[in-house]
Amino acid sequence: MSANEEVVCPWCQTEIVWDPEIGPEDECPHCFNELNDYRSIDLKVKLTGQPLRFQDQEYPDSDEDLSLAWDDSDEPLDKYGEKVQHITDEQEEAPECSSCHELLLLAGNEVVSESSFTPKIPKTLGSAFLTGPFTMNVYVCPSCFRVEKVLSDTDRLLMVERIKSE
Repeated sequence: MSANEEVVCPWCQTEIVWDPEIGPEDECPHCFNELNDYRSIDLKVKLTGQPLRFQDQEYPDSDEDLSLAWDDSDEPLDKYGEKVQHITDEQEEAPECSSCHELLLLAGNEVVSESSFTPKIPKTLGSAFLTGPFTMNVYVCPSCFRVEKVLSDTDRLLMVERIKSE
């Protein structure tokens, strides 16, 4: 390497200026990653629809054809993820999954009848702040399929009013 040769860290894109007396740096002084070819691959960009080619020869047992990741209309084959995104965009509210933090999909409403719900009466209030029937919004996580229920807007307001009035 000559002193005039420009070296750019492949990890943080910082230009490395090195002292000709000491020689080239082994690691980036900014991000401390190694500057040799270890953990680096070079990709050649081809036209859309053509498979990716590595600079080195591919492994002989590689059956994966990356050109099949796109269909003829240049749309991703991940129809599930695409549809989930559209459904989420249509929703007024999309809470996060408490497990994996993906946005939840509103699956529907569940009505809890008076006979299937036994309210707890706090001593502070002297009466129940939530009584049946009430409605819960049922959300499903499209990633981990966890089901979460949230009190509907009207029943939330009713609950707040009952707590405030006591």
